[in-house]
Amino acid sequence: MMVLTREEFCLFNISSRIKFMEMHGQFLTKRVCENQYLISLYEIYGFYVELIYDFKQMKTIRIEPIFSTQILDLYPVKQSIHLLN
Repeated sequence: MMVLTREEFCLFNISSRIKFMEMHGQFLTKRVCENQYLISLYEIYGFYVELIYDFKQMKTIRIEPIFSTQILDLYPVKQSIHLLN
């Protein structure tokens, strides 16, 4: 079983991060910000990752691990979101 830390995930470029999310990530929820960005929350290897898609550019512009679970308050409540230790 492959294990990847949050710090190791940060070493990859955006294209590799997207591929990892497609292969190993679990989609949890999403939200729309300012009608311009789709922000999706994933869980991968025991940590959360936000993926930000820009509707105007029609591409993913950022994919980063989150370091504080307080950000979960910005998302719609879903039963599938549970705090990871």
